[in-house]
Amino acid sequence: MFRKLYIKWLVWRGKAIDIWSKSEYPADVLSNLCSNGFRFDGMVCGSMEGFLQSLKQKDKDKQWQICSMKGKNAKKMTSTGWQTDQVVWWKGVAIDRQSDDYMRLVRRAYQAMFDQNERFRTALMSTREMTLFHSRGESNPYKTILTEEELCQILMDMRDNYDKRDKKLEQKKRVFVDMDNVLVDFESGLAQVSEDVKKEYAGRLDEIPRLFGLMKPMPDAIFAMHELQKHYDLFILSTAPWKTPSAWSDKVKWVTKYVDDVFHKRMVITHRKDLCQGDYLIDDRGKNGTSDFSGVWIEFGSEKFPDWKSVLVYFGVVSQEHLDFIESFDRDADRSADRYYEYLEEQKSDKDAV
Repeated sequence: MFRKLYIKWLVWRGKAIDIWSKSEYPADVLSNLCSNGFRFDGMVCGSMEGFLQSLKQKDKDKQWQICSMKGKNAKKMTSTGWQTDQVVWWKGVAIDRQSDDYMRLVRRAYQAMFDQNERFRTALMSTREMTLFHSRGESNPYKTILTEEELCQILMDMRDNYDKRDKKLEQKKRVFVDMDNVLVDFESGLAQVSEDVKKEYAGRLDEIPRLFGLMKPMPDAIFAMHELQKHYDLFILSTAPWKTPSAWSDKVKWVTKYVDDVFHKRMVITHRKDLCQGDYLIDDRGKNGTSDFSGVWIEFGSEKFPDWKSVLVYFGVVSQEHLDFIESFDRDADRSADRYYEYLEEQKSDKDAV
């Protein structure tokens, strides 16, 4: 009696859920009687109650019939015959009710329902940080197909494991990408500058005002950024000439023009790249702290990483089909980027047509 009062108090405080088909959401949806349909081992389960009650049937046809039933109808088919020898059945195979094999079977069934039934999954995940009870459930495992403790432990384990999986997926490795001669073709900008200007800034060409705004993307750079973005946490990590303030703003303008959908407000300009914490740095030179970077330095333009295709292969983010498609790009970087987006639209249209 005291336990039930304690559970009610926890429920009232929002600290617990007492699972029951006649309670309010989400307790009702978490009940085995709720019609949360799913498929399991090739069988159609009209509810978890249907699956659990079917385990009491040795006859396969009878088991199939009960398994497909909704909760209340399935409950009417209950049987106590299994209690004598504590043997239940699944698809013609006898299983000891008190064995680990039995609990693994039941856990697999609950996991199938969780994965396939959005209503059940949403209800369970809404109980985060709450304790689950089923105060009306039986506690003796020799008298019931699933005790209160077994049910609640299965549900809370699934809920916690799902959150852990989400957190693991969210923790993408961080990749920093340099700009000059990595994302940006420095020579393409110089080609548009007069010889007189080049002579004036000899030995310090990167200080030519507005030079950066004239540069085009490196071959396949746009494509590579969109592919890497799917799997990694990307940031630009670049350096700008200290004596040419316009270069700083020009770099932001370049990013906005070509890759804003990837690097919007994800840009770091510094002369100490070694102070930035990440897993990888794609850079063509070891200057400004690159050689002391704490993660892996991908030396772009080196024998091992001569171009973006080699980098994508290293990160394992493209298939051979993608690589073949990259080869078909026009070597003009602007057209290459345009063709990439055209390709995405073609792929989308093909999927919509199916």
